[in-house]
Formats: sequence, structure tokens, C-alpha cells
Amino acid sequence: MRILLAFGTRPEIIKLAPVYRALRGRQIDVDVLWTGQHTDLAAGLIDFFGIDIAFNHSGIVAEAGLAAKVGIMTKRIESVIRASHYDWIVVQGDTGTALAAATAGFLNAVPVAHVEAGLRTGDMQSPWPEEFNRRVISLCTTLHFAPTPGARANLLAEDIRAEAVRMVGNTVVDALQFARARVANGYTPINPALASLPDNRKIVLATLHRRENIGDHMDEVLRALRDLAHDGDKLIVLPVHLNPEVRASVLALLGDTANVVLTGPLQYPDFVHLLTRAWVVVSDSGGIQEEAPAFGLPVLITRDTTERPEVVEAGFGQLVGWNYDAIVSRVRALTAGDAPQRIDAPNPFGDGNSAGKIAAALTDSRATQSTIRAAPAELRAS
Repeated sequence: MRILLAFGTRPEIIKLAPVYRALRGRQIDVDVLWTGQHTDLAAGLIDFFGIDIAFNHSGIVAEAGLAAKVGIMTKRIESVIRASHYDWIVVQGDTGTALAAATAGFLNAVPVAHVEAGLRTGDMQSPWPEEFNRRVISLCTTLHFAPTPGARANLLAEDIRAEAVRMVGNTVVDALQFARARVANGYTPINPALASLPDNRKIVLATLHRRENIGDHMDEVLRALRDLAHDGDKLIVLPVHLNPEVRASVLALLGDTANVVLTGPLQYPDFVHLLTRAWVVVSDSGGIQEEAPAFGLPVLITRDTTERPEVVEAGFGQLVGWNYDAIVSRVRALTAGDAPQRIDAPNPFGDGNSAGKIAAALTDSRATQSTIRAAPAELRAS
């Protein structure tokens, strides 16, 4: 058996690394294709997880326009597929890389396995273009690995056959457990700004990057963070995204603010270390909604929708949108005491055994044959 695993962004590396390791542990031939959607953001991750890259197409990131990037990625992935035989192509999430790889796989009759399948907001504009990407990927997919019962229900509601959907949890929990073990016992952060954080401050971890929030929405969140920094008992730590518009807004509103620590993108072990120290998270990220519950952390979600409603239902997350008053009041309430207010509940996204379940399903020949669609005769013969 031979499997092609495609990724291009930081979250994809984190969430597919456990799958890669689980497949390699079963002595499966795995070729990894890297599109380089994130380069600086992904610094150190491939080495950290011990991943060997077979196909490096990182120059794609320089192309202008989402459509152009996806088109070039699809063409290059197709060339890899047609040069060899693959039993599966594995994609994760809702990125341009996942969209391109799933499309190339489907159009070349290579079965597609989608990790983190079934996430939906029901709004094609939020998040954009991710909601579009994930719906198209589902159309291309043979085997859907849903992280939660809600994600599975979304897929079944779209008339996807039940035997093609496996509920396995989210591989981010597997990755976190791997990383958490590596940063335990006196870990010294790689980033000097984190290494010098005082022990007696209440850490508010903020991450902001969503395209649809750039402008007035993001500025309102930044004003709330600025005023929270003025309280004096809190330290706002914000790894600044490399998007020039995001960076300009952050520097304009927080650049000279006391009690604010702005860093570049963090290497993953540093980020996990920061999660162990944080009191509360303020973020528009999707991934951190899955990561924070592993640490009992409350998350204020600066969006009006989430494709991960489980984080809200389990009591970890609250949708606060871009409401200045809601952000300020909730952060102050969550940092009012002398110790962090951890939430004592299981992570709704899994127990850390997701990758093993995925690897078992992909290598089960009976399951494979029962889910693969019949390919057109001309493709089967090619």
C-alpha cells in the first residue's frame, strides 16, 4: 500500500503529523507533498514531528490570488499522482492545499481520505473561503474522518453514505499530547520574549488572522486588548500573523502599549508552552478552539459563527464577535481571581487516539474496498 499525504499550512502539518507517524508505524509507504502555503509560520514543525518530505512545491506561495494558487497546486499534485500509483491521497481541513489535492485525486480516480471532515457553519462567507473549500472537498472524498458527532451528522445530512463516515476525534489532540510531553519538565522557550515572561502575570493569549475580520472588526478587538493591558495585572501575548494587513493593524493599535508582548509566529513547542501558562484565550482561529480545551482554557471567539460548536456546547468557548464590551468584561471576569479558572471537562475533540483509528481504517482492505467509488473505465486503465 502507498499513500500520498498532502499539506501546506501550519495547522495541516500539526494535524497530519500524527497520521503520518501512525501510518509509518504500520510500515506503510507514505509520500508527503508540501505546497508551502505557510513557510515562516511552519518553521521547525516538519523537523519537530520527524516528517520526510518527498515532494517540495513551496514556491507556489509566491503566486498572487487564491484561484491561481489553487490552480497551480492542483496541476502539480496531479503530476505527482499520475507519475505513480497511490491507494489513497490524504488531506486535512479546509485549506487551498486540501482543496487542490482532493480535486486532483478525484479527477484522477485516486480515493481521497479527508481528515477533519464535516465541519460546517452554514454560511459560505464565514469563514471565507474555508466553508466553500470544505464543501467541495466533501464532494471529492471517499472516506470522511469526522472529529465529532456533530460533524458526522453534517455529512449524513448531505446524503453522504454512513459507511463512508468514521468518527475518530481530532488529531490535534494527538499532536498536543506529543508536544506537551516534549515541553514538560523545565522547558525553556525558543522565543526569547516567551522565555522572559514574568511568572506573576495573568497571561491573555490572543491570535487574530481571519481575512473576513481585517478592518473595523479586528480593530475593535485590538482596542479591547489595549484597554485590558492598561489594567496592569494582565499581560497580553499576541503572536502577530504575517499577513501585512493584520500586522499593520496590530502595530498601529498595540505597538507601543505597555503590558503587551508582540512576537512573530511561534514555533509549535513554544505555542504549547504558552497554552500551559495562559489564563484565557481571545482568538478568531479555528484550531485554537480545539487546542485550548486540552488545557482547560476558556476561549473567547471573536467571530459570529463557529464550525466547531462543540467548544461552546462543552462550556469552553463563547462567541463574543467583535464586541468591545463583551471582550473586556469576559476577560476581566476570567482573570479576577488569584489563579486561572480552568474548566474541568473532557476535551470534546478527542482523547489523543485519532491517528491510530485513521491509520487502521486506511489500511483495512475490506473497509477500503467497501467505500471506494467505481472510477471511470478510462481512468482505471490509465
